[in-house]
Amino acid sequence: MRNFLTSFYVLCVWAWAPLLAAPSLVILDTGEQLIGEVLPQSTSETVVLRSEILGEVQMLRSRIVSIEAKQAVTETPAVVVQRKASSDIRTRSEGKPSVKPSELKAEKPAEPKAEVLVATETRVEPLVPEAVLDGVRPVVEKFQALKAPDDWSGSIRLGVNVSQGDTKWAESYANGKLEIDPKQSPNYYRISGSYTFRETERSDGSQYRSTDKYDAEFTYRRTFWNDWFVQNALGYRADQIKGIDREAQETVGVGYHYKPSDTFNILLGGGGGIEEFDADYEDTRAGLNPLANIFQEATWKPFKRTSFVQKFNYYWNPENSEQFNYVFTAAIRVRMTDLLGLEFSYNKSFDNDVGTGSAQDDVQWRNALVVYF
Repeated sequence: MRNFLTSFYVLCVWAWAPLLAAPSLVILDTGEQLIGEVLPQSTSETVVLRSEILGEVQMLRSRIVSIEAKQAVTETPAVVVQRKASSDIRTRSEGKPSVKPSELKAEKPAEPKAEVLVATETRVEPLVPEAVLDGVRPVVEKFQALKAPDDWSGSIRLGVNVSQGDTKWAESYANGKLEIDPKQSPNYYRISGSYTFRETERSDGSQYRSTDKYDAEFTYRRTFWNDWFVQNALGYRADQIKGIDREAQETVGVGYHYKPSDTFNILLGGGGGIEEFDADYEDTRAGLNPLANIFQEATWKPFKRTSFVQKFNYYWNPENSEQFNYVFTAAIRVRMTDLLGLEFSYNKSFDNDVGTGSAQDDVQWRNALVVYF
């Protein structure tokens, strides 16, 4: 069989040898026509054609109807008329009916057929050498493989506050939160913190800028029976506008998680611990003091991407009921995509005694862009 194919290929090359050097017209089984020079690289299965427009084009021989010399099929209408006139003179000399030259009509040229552009593979040299890519590729693959566990969730908030209360200021702030809630596990972890940049108005009308308001909190909960849990919370804050240089709190408590439906849940609890307090004012509260605490959190999700969140924390000194503070927060969150959302919140922070019996009350309306991860 191989000898037969070889003989057939040699025969085809010999038969088409006169066509290889001159431009040829290649007609495909789809009706398309390609004009070019048939190259010697052609085989029994493929034909390689060099076109002035397309370059080298390789085609399957099974798709070719015919290959003809270009000059045999490129007669113009004038040539056709001249050829018919010569034929008429020859017919008249043979005694056959003739046609007057005035009756000769030029044949209407066939409408040109659009040449079919055959896609050819073009090699594009890379901008970065392959050796460099081989060294960088493993590092990129490692970064792509990094993925937060499914039990992790969090967000970063960037926004502007409009505040009112005893002291008025405009704020730009950033807030971050990370929650770790493993499935089928009694443990829960939450880390949160915020940083605020303020422009404050003094009582005389002058303004000054400060960057001394920040806080952080770590919360650990462990469910021990049904929806009952124990909680350990560690918090830290500094707020020079209120005159608080440092406040660190460590509390341990018990709480209950009530979830009447898939869209609503509420959490209640309380506990006690110690507090280290340091303020600008000379006061007996400075130093270590006992601390009692009650806490409450509620979440309602009426829609898939909309939620209402409310939190309340109340702290007081069991030995001095005049020393207390609380934080109340209510927010509406709209998650536009899996990555971005908006938050509108109301925040109230009240300190009854920050030294010499003075109280500080802050109310904030926050508008924030939320980035989820």
